[in-house]
Amino acid sequence: MKKSILLLIILILVKITAQAQTEKQFKFEIDGTIKADSGKITLMFESDYNENKLGKLVTTVKNNKFSFSGFLSEPQGVTIYSDGGYRSAPFVIENGVQTVAINKDERDKVPDVSNSIMQKEYPLYLAFFKQHKRKRDTHDQKYNKIYRDNNYILPEDIRFKMEKELDILHKEHDKLLLSYTEKNPKSEIAFWRLVSLMGWGYEPIFDSIYDAFSDNLKNGDAGRVLKSKLLEGKQLSVGKHFPLIQCVNKNNEPFALDLFTDNTFTLVDFWYSGCGPCRAQFEKLKDLHSQFNTKGFEIVAISIDKERDKQKWENVIETEKLIWKQYWDMNGEESKRLSVRAFPTNFLIDKDGKIIAKNIPLGELNLLLNEKL
Repeated sequence: MKKSILLLIILILVKITAQAQTEKQFKFEIDGTIKADSGKITLMFESDYNENKLGKLVTTVKNNKFSFSGFLSEPQGVTIYSDGGYRSAPFVIENGVQTVAINKDERDKVPDVSNSIMQKEYPLYLAFFKQHKRKRDTHDQKYNKIYRDNNYILPEDIRFKMEKELDILHKEHDKLLLSYTEKNPKSEIAFWRLVSLMGWGYEPIFDSIYDAFSDNLKNGDAGRVLKSKLLEGKQLSVGKHFPLIQCVNKNNEPFALDLFTDNTFTLVDFWYSGCGPCRAQFEKLKDLHSQFNTKGFEIVAISIDKERDKQKWENVIETEKLIWKQYWDMNGEESKRLSVRAFPTNFLIDKDGKIIAKNIPLGELNLLLNEKL
C-alpha cells in the first residue's frame, strides 16, 4: 500500500513538472517564401542559449514555400541558410505565427520578418546605427577594392592600416550598442546582438551592455547563460593573468603557466589546422620568432582541432616547420569555455603572466618587439 502511494506521488510530481515546463514554453511557427522550387532551408539557433539545446531545424522547399515550428521559452536569435550559399543576417523570432520572405540575392542581410519585434523595433535599431553602418560600408568597399587591385593579396603595411581602422570601428559600434541598450533596456534585438558579438570573444564593454538590460532579459534562460559566458570570457581580458588551460603537447605534457616566466613577451596564438587565415600568418610568425626568440620573445600555439583531426594538426606542424611550442585543446572545449571562438585569436603575455594585448596585429607586434627587446 505504501509503495502504491509513493508511486502515485511520484507520478503526480512528474506530471506537475511537465506541466510547468510546458507552460514556460510557447509555440512558434514560421511561414516562409523563397524563389526556389526545391531545396533545403536550415534555421540555426544559438544552442547554448535555449533550454532545449536546440541547434537547428531543417525543412524542404515546395513551390517557393517552407515552414518551421517548435517550442521555445522566450524569443530567440536565429539565422537562415539555404542551398546555393544563401545566408541571412541574424534576426529574432517570437511567439506565434510569423512570415519570413527570403531574397537569395541579399546574402548577409536581414530578411523581411513579420513579427512585432522585427516590425516595430528593428527599423528603429537600423536608424540608430545608420551613420555607423555607412562608415563600415565605406571602409569595406575601400579595402575590397585595394584587395582586388593587388591580386587578392594585401601588402603588410596596408593590412596593418586596415586592421587599425577596423578596430576603431568595432569599438565605436560597441559604444553605440551600449548607448542603444541604455535607451532600450527591453530590446531583444540588442540582446541577441550582444550574444552574437560574444561569439567573437569577450570585450570589457560587454559587461556594461549586459548590465543595461532589463531584469526580465537578464533573468531569462538566455540571460543567465550570457552572464555565465561573460564571467568566463573576462578571464582573458587585458590586465588579467592568463588562466591555466587544460591542453597538452604532442608528448601529452600539460600546458603550464611557467611557460611565460622565461620570456619578456609571449604570444599565445589560438588556431586550428583547417583555418585558412590561421595558416596564412605562419610566415609572419616565423619571421617574428626568428628575429626575437633569442631576445626574450616566444610563441605558444594552442590548437582547437577535433579529436578526429589530431593527425592533421601534427602534419601541419611538421610540413609548415612550426618550431615554437604547440599545444592541443582537443575539440576546443577550453577555448569555447573562455569564449575564444574566432580564429586566429592571439594574446600577448608579459613575463608575469599578465595579458597586455588581445588580437595584436602582427605588424604592430613587430614594432613593439623592435622597441622593447
